[in-house]
Parts: sequence; C-alpha cells; structure tokens
Amino acid sequence: MRLNFRRGSAFASKYAKRYLKTKNPEDIQTITVIRHAAIGDWVGTRPFLIELRRFFPNAKITLSVTRSYMYGMPEDLVDEIHIVDKDDPLREGKKTTLWYRIRKARELPPQDIIFDLVDSALSLTLVLFSKSKLKIGFPYRTSRRVFYDIATLRSDFALETESILHTLCILGGKPEKPLNYGYKSTYPKTVVKRIAYFAGASIKPKCWEDEKFSKLIDKMLETYPEYEHVILQGIKEDEQFLTIYNACKSSENLRLQSPMPLEEAMQFLANSSCLISNDTGIRNMALSVDTPTVGIFFLTAPYRYWPSDGRHACIFNVDYISPSVEDVFEGTQELMQKLYAKQEV
Repeated sequence: MRLNFRRGSAFASKYAKRYLKTKNPEDIQTITVIRHAAIGDWVGTRPFLIELRRFFPNAKITLSVTRSYMYGMPEDLVDEIHIVDKDDPLREGKKTTLWYRIRKARELPPQDIIFDLVDSALSLTLVLFSKSKLKIGFPYRTSRRVFYDIATLRSDFALETESILHTLCILGGKPEKPLNYGYKSTYPKTVVKRIAYFAGASIKPKCWEDEKFSKLIDKMLETYPEYEHVILQGIKEDEQFLTIYNACKSSENLRLQSPMPLEEAMQFLANSSCLISNDTGIRNMALSVDTPTVGIFFLTAPYRYWPSDGRHACIFNVDYISPSVEDVFEGTQELMQKLYAKQEV
C-alpha cells in the first residue's frame, strides 16, 4: 500500500511508510476500531465499517466500545466487541483508573491495525498500550498526531462520516458514493405522506423553543393537510413534548407517537416523507435510511452533520442564534417542493 497525500494535509511516520510498503490490503488479518459514541454517531460510523470490510477482506474486525454507550452499536458489521468502562461501576461518580484502562488495552489481541475514531484520554490509552503494528487516528488537534503512525485531520466543514473515511482514503480506499449505511434491505422504504417532528436533543441548550415548535407545526398542518403529522416522543422524562402538542391547534392529522423499539423506530423513519428535528441522534437515524431531514441548528455549526446530496436542509443563521419559525418553515417548504412537487408520495 502506498500513501499518497500532500504534505500538511495528513501525517505518516517513516515507520508507517516502511510497514505498508510490503503490505497489500489482503495481508491485513486483524483490525481494532475504537469508537465511543451515542446512537447518532454509531449510525455515522456504519459506512466506515462497511468500507473497512471491503478494503480489508480478510481481516477480523474488533470494535472497542464503552459500556455506557452500546445502544445502537453496529454489531452486525464487526466480528468481536471489546468493552471498556470509562466510569467505575463500583464507585459512583468516579472514573476508572489508569491501571484498569491499561489492562483493558492489553486484553485486545495483537492487531495489524488499530483505528482510533475517538481521540480521548481513554482511547489514547487503548492505542498506546495495545499490541498494534500500525496506529491510525483522526485527531482534533495536530499535536495529537504524535500518538499515531498515520493521522488525518478532522474537519468541521465536512460530514463527519466522510472525515472518518479519510483514514481509509489515505491507504488508497475508494469509498462508495452515495454513502452506504447497510440498511436498504433491513429497512425497505415504503414512503407514506407523513412528516415527523422531534424536539429533543442530547442537551437542553440544543433544543429549539417549545413555542416555536408548536407554531411551526400549526403552519405545517395548514400547508400540508394531506400529510399525517407526528410528534415523536423520546425516552427521557423531558421528551414527552406534551407542551408542544397541547399548544398546537386541534387536528385529526396530528398525533403523538410514544417511544418505539430501535428497529421499529428505524422503519418508521424510513417510511416517513420528512423529519424535522434539532441536532440529535434521531436525525442521524433518518439520514441513514435515506429520509429527507430538516435540521435546526444554533448551538453548533451544521457542516459536520449535513450530507451534500440535496435531500437535507439545515436551518441556521450567521449569528448562530435560534432560527425563527418562518426560517424553518420556509426551509422545509423549499425542501418539500424540490423533492415531492412532481411526484406522488
């Protein structure tokens, strides 16, 4: 394998170049991928794991995860799961010790390649103390490249899934376009006239105001009376969204949907015409089943979460303050017009 990149765009040590000079992708037998993520990031990791398997067809792939973030992990795309605890289960509020983390790193079998898709203190411990011949990462800071044999830089202006795939591109990988999440046969689409809404997020400051959500839904009910409108409830106590629902005008086309099992929720999203939501995992789930989305952003920049396939809108402004109801409504109208004006859903 030959590394081909311009100086400054990535980093590779002399050792990495020597090691790869005599290797073909078929020679790689063992790979570990470190990824500590919530469900939205797990979804975004799927194209990488699919391409990893395609590029290294003979490799046994181990996924290293934290016990507190296993919901929705892509078990179907790997051979083994390695679990490490970040928080000490025996001491509430305490982190696990360095010695514990070193021991967990040494539990990993000898690896040909280890990919660190986290860049945290915990993941770096696993990288440093594992028995890996080649260490690849995509750190936030250039100074962190010293921990890896190969490093590609993260971008805040490209879809994060594509940034992850750069760690394969540097080896000569040719990622499939559009991105393949491996869900087409699992969740076959039968699109119905349904617009879904989710008003939650990982943290409260990312949540668009309840009053604005209610006003938006009222405008959508009036503009799209032929569609079913569904407010999705979450599993957290503050994700019932009764305030939003009760403030909306009474309509037979509007209903609340209680939390569903993961597989049922994925199929529901696959069959929906559009999802309107905050920056959250539900939106990433919709992206993975090719459902158009309207993302509402104001705390974080949207570029890392915005596919460039024309089927998704991100509503934000240059000051990164909460968008107006009119902004979100007009953005949704524009997307719906582009996607559905000339076809029956």
